[in-house]
Amino acid sequence: MNTNIKPAELNYCFISGSVLSPSLLNAIQRWGISVYVEPSTPPLPETINILENTEAASLIQDQDATVMMNWEASLAFIIENLPQQRLNQVKAFKNKVIFRELVKELYPNLFYQELTRDNLRDFQLPKEVENVVLKPSLGTASIGIRTIKGQQEWGKAVDSVLKDIDVAKEHMNPAMLNDASFLVEEFVDGDEFACDGFWDSNGKTVITGIYQHPFASSLDVSDTVYYTSTKVLAQTIEPTMQVLEHIGAKLGMRRFPFHFEFRKSNNQIFPIELNPLRFGQVALPDITEYAFGFNPYDLFFTDKAPDWDSLLNDASNSKVYAFVLADIPAKYEPDKYSFDEKSFCNSFGNRLLNYLPSNPQITPFFGVAHVVADRVEEILAYLNLDFEGFLRGREKD
Repeated sequence: MNTNIKPAELNYCFISGSVLSPSLLNAIQRWGISVYVEPSTPPLPETINILENTEAASLIQDQDATVMMNWEASLAFIIENLPQQRLNQVKAFKNKVIFRELVKELYPNLFYQELTRDNLRDFQLPKEVENVVLKPSLGTASIGIRTIKGQQEWGKAVDSVLKDIDVAKEHMNPAMLNDASFLVEEFVDGDEFACDGFWDSNGKTVITGIYQHPFASSLDVSDTVYYTSTKVLAQTIEPTMQVLEHIGAKLGMRRFPFHFEFRKSNNQIFPIELNPLRFGQVALPDITEYAFGFNPYDLFFTDKAPDWDSLLNDASNSKVYAFVLADIPAKYEPDKYSFDEKSFCNSFGNRLLNYLPSNPQITPFFGVAHVVADRVEEILAYLNLDFEGFLRGREKD
């Protein structure tokens, strides 16, 4: 631990959303971290020091202040009050076009181009590029992201993307989602992963967790399942560290948490995006604590790094730990249906570690399950959960 880091001083956490990570809340209480709470957040334990608006805004303007949030909904308040250097760093990551520029020297042959909403429909794929990904330059939660196979699919995909964004913009802050600019980039086929970590007080990259993000099909863009294990970490940690060290050095990063998404193809990783000032949302990092026995938020608040060499050489740790998001089916209407949480939890049997309910009026899911299994195949089966089967009709008056 850096002896200059005093967790209760200059460390501030911004909490929003209806799913609160037990790992995060435990770390906040353990280290006496002050918290700013967005509206519609469930009550926090009384032992937590809650900051008022003006106090929180003033504190994070300090050049030495360290900021962590648990969900994107806090970002608008944060960026209005950050000092300029930290604000520039956040913008470099939130804008997917700027981020692509940041790493382009690592991938000089990878095609990408910025487009505006007005010229989206006129875009023509380069002859040497078969498949592309279209995404809003400023976005979150996979909204408006499409993988497009060839020019013949372009027009239909654009219509679908714009429709998704128009709907989502009605209840999202412009700091989270914007349709002024888009990034189209060459699709890299490979397994998808996410990584949590931070740059410490010396600028060194600290990885606190890596999760594989499988999909049910080539058309699936959901966040239904993430899982971690010693195998997942062992096959990805070194190339991931190299890319993050490059990014950190270019921007002079210090005391800055991130959630980094990438694909792995032919033993090389290809960045998708890097979300600033947070780890994975809605209690994803909790599976790291289940899997490896340390709390990733403890490490961030105290500027420590995990001993991955020892952890990955532990032959007794062979289980797979997963996060399963209970998606809201298309037919769901809150006045007609309720979600049967008990049946959902029972579907995991003795694999269930914890269940965190959500408010489907605030989030696009019912809740989150943390589970453990002996084999990855058992986890992959949850990609095909029929969430419609957990709906129960409400009794009419």
